[in-house]
Amino acid sequence: MTGLLLILSVVAVIGREAIREPAADTPAIAIQVGAIGQVADGFVVAFEALNQANGTAVAVEIEGTLMSGSSLVERSVATIDYVPGHGRTSGGLFFSKDPRKNRLIVRATGFQDP
Repeated sequence: MTGLLLILSVVAVIGREAIREPAADTPAIAIQVGAIGQVADGFVVAFEALNQANGTAVAVEIEGTLMSGSSLVERSVATIDYVPGHGRTSGGLFFSKDPRKNRLIVRATGFQDP
């Protein structure tokens, strides 16, 4: 009987850990779009990646899309090497089309643990 109680306790702890909220050290990257400027080959959208959690993120993928209605006009991707916990890093996305003439969506799409 004691063995059964021990096994049930272990299963309960593992189950609780599996359904808990993500740990506070999991990176939480929010993107703030900055200035949009014209460059020689098109346009650049400046952004700042803000890590709102304790955990550090590396190889953070940032995706920018230009949409016209439900149609994709253009896509741009940037990789940020490092965003520390509660830190910020800036970058830019290049587009050939003017982002001000379409709906611009910029978001973080993934990261790696250091």
